[in-house]
Amino acid sequence: MKWDRRQFDAFLKSPAEKMAAVLVFGPDEGLVRERVTALVKAAAGSSDDPFRVVEIDGDAVRSDPARLADEAGAISMLGGRRAIRINGVTDGQAKAIEDFLETHRDSRNALVVFEGSDLPGRAALRKLFESVPHAAAIACYHDSAGDLRGVIEAQLSAAGKSAAPAALAYLEQSLGGDRGATRSELEKLILYAGDAPRIELDDVLASIGHSAGIELDDLNYAIAEGDRAAIERQFDLNFTETAPIMILRGLARHFLKLHGAVGRLEAGEPLQNAMAALNSPMLWRDRPRLEKQCRRWSSRAIARALQKIAEAEAQAMRYRDIAESLTRRAGLEIAQLPGRR
Repeated sequence: MKWDRRQFDAFLKSPAEKMAAVLVFGPDEGLVRERVTALVKAAAGSSDDPFRVVEIDGDAVRSDPARLADEAGAISMLGGRRAIRINGVTDGQAKAIEDFLETHRDSRNALVVFEGSDLPGRAALRKLFESVPHAAAIACYHDSAGDLRGVIEAQLSAAGKSAAPAALAYLEQSLGGDRGATRSELEKLILYAGDAPRIELDDVLASIGHSAGIELDDLNYAIAEGDRAAIERQFDLNFTETAPIMILRGLARHFLKLHGAVGRLEAGEPLQNAMAALNSPMLWRDRPRLEKQCRRWSSRAIARALQKIAEAEAQAMRYRDIAESLTRRAGLEIAQLPGRR
């Protein structure tokens, strides 16, 4: 069975015993871990109860498949359903897991949660969980803009805080590459804000600062300005911490903002109106560079840039092993698009 987010959330509220095993996988490792922990807690009532939660390394499934069956069939000493957490599963364990699922259909005693990395659609393990009625698979992709805002607002609200519009906009631009990293940065921000009920942009800059998103801004600016040396340097910096898909989505957001500003210039509006269309929380810092970009680009060239970004993202999603090379090539090609205006 293939789960979407709605089905996953419904299971957490009422963990059906007919579901014997769940595979959680995807490129967002932080979100994978978060969802695995949530499933374990939903089944066993806790994520670390030594009597009801067992953790097994994925390699042990292949070397000693009987252990998985024994753990899944064991009854808790103190009663209640148990959770078996299997870390680091790959296609290499697909046959052993298939044999296990053929015999493990009675899930009243335990839910087995398998944690995997990014698996392509053709992966045997993914196909197995999607085809078995008493098992499920859920993919964990990087947060979209709408999902990311919800994550940020929910975590701040849980801490009794809200964010100023500029602060929230900067957080959306700076976070989202990994759910675990996003939550860690927000925890740090909440701690920095102390008793203040409202988080301002200055708080975000002081707490998150350079490490979370300024390099990505610098990459977007280098591409928009056509600075090849800076583009290469910024790609090297960003690839160490940011997934290619997130780099491309950040670049798309930047060009969408430029498109609104350039459209106003081409309609004959003054530069001040064009800058207002950017709606950037860092406009006071970056205004000279943004003005230069608006003068360099035309609406037509930006449309071509956005088309290239969309094509690059589709290719990067399909060919993940060369996603960095595809993203770098797209950035360099986009930088050469505009002529002098």
